[in-house]
Amino acid sequence: MKRFGLLLLLVLVTALVSSVVLAQDTSVTIELWQHDSGGKVKGMASVIEGFKAENPGIEVVQTVLPYEEYQTKIAASVPAGTGPDVAMIYFGWAPLWSKSGFIAPLPAEIQDVLESDFAPFTQVTKLKGDHYSVPTSIRNFALFYNVNLMQEAGWEQPPATWDEFVQAAKDCTKYDANGNITQAGYYLDWSGDGWNWWRPLVQAFGGQPFSEDNRTALWNEPAAAEAFQYMLDFTLVHKTSSPGFYEGEMEAFAAGLSCMTPQLTFAVGFLRDNAAPGVEWAVTTMPEGPAGRFTTGSSWPLALTTKAADDPAKLEAATKFLMYMTTPDAQERYNDATGELPARLDMVELPKYAENEQLVPFLAQLEQTTGTFWADELAERQCAVDMYDAVTVGGMSTADALTMGTECDQQVRDAFFADW
Repeated sequence: MKRFGLLLLLVLVTALVSSVVLAQDTSVTIELWQHDSGGKVKGMASVIEGFKAENPGIEVVQTVLPYEEYQTKIAASVPAGTGPDVAMIYFGWAPLWSKSGFIAPLPAEIQDVLESDFAPFTQVTKLKGDHYSVPTSIRNFALFYNVNLMQEAGWEQPPATWDEFVQAAKDCTKYDANGNITQAGYYLDWSGDGWNWWRPLVQAFGGQPFSEDNRTALWNEPAAAEAFQYMLDFTLVHKTSSPGFYEGEMEAFAAGLSCMTPQLTFAVGFLRDNAAPGVEWAVTTMPEGPAGRFTTGSSWPLALTTKAADDPAKLEAATKFLMYMTTPDAQERYNDATGELPARLDMVELPKYAENEQLVPFLAQLEQTTGTFWADELAERQCAVDMYDAVTVGGMSTADALTMGTECDQQVRDAFFADW
């Protein structure tokens, strides 16, 4: 009897050890890469924490890279079968990254959820009938203003039109004895987000930055030219802005050195954590132009890499993680950290968002928030930066700079669509 008991115990121990070994053998590790940005890093760490609680057999390793190195390291690693299984991408990179073979179409079950439960902005990374990324949030532009500085300048309410915006910027600018700006009514950082809100300004002036089929750059059409001159004038004519005034437009506002700044939703979280003591800020909708009030959106969604798509175990684990990112729990975790808005339609009316006075202006513009199709976002951004610098630094005429910028962007789009 004792021998039978010992034998039974041995069998049970052997089975237990075997089950542990089997569990270890069937566990999967997936790598998630993102660029170095405080709010996004914290938000994604929280998402990973929530996912692990529900999926203990899947390890998600979060790797954070400098922004300047991010794209080159993806381009070098994924084709070689190394690097991430899931990558946080700028939404505008999706067309080029899909064409280059870095990211794969999402599994069908995720595509179905994106079609049924998510905001229309999600369609911006749907390419040739397939979704290529899962939104972490929705970001659009609204106008941030320094309440105290605006009141000191005689503005009890923020500007409602783009004409009023110019006047408010002039009223709010201060100079030292040598004519140097000490307080910017509006500090334009074109290479930051200035060139991004130029596009909804083009729409507010009655134009479009690109043709409806996305193949043609319309930067030198009348409305786009008017919008470009409008922005140049803050530096060249109104003298409310000076290149290099501060390290960045958002940073100047957070330091209390500028009065107004059009910014994306993420700025709510940034200012919450970084605004200088005594800086009282508020948010309103984008000002209105002759053709109406417009904004534009952006996002940093998660994409499935082709490396993971080619490995059945990695694909299954990455699919579970990306499916979790579509859930209210994951969306809430991420957006609580970033100050942005969830992309699920059933969440934007929750009191924590709908009754937040800093988020209400963004919600008010959500219905008409669309995203730009970028053939090669980095290259097209450089076209816009060179166009602006040609005027402000090189002294080129606005008309010639617009022609140069339009031709530059058109070359990028022609090359992309040649074999798209």
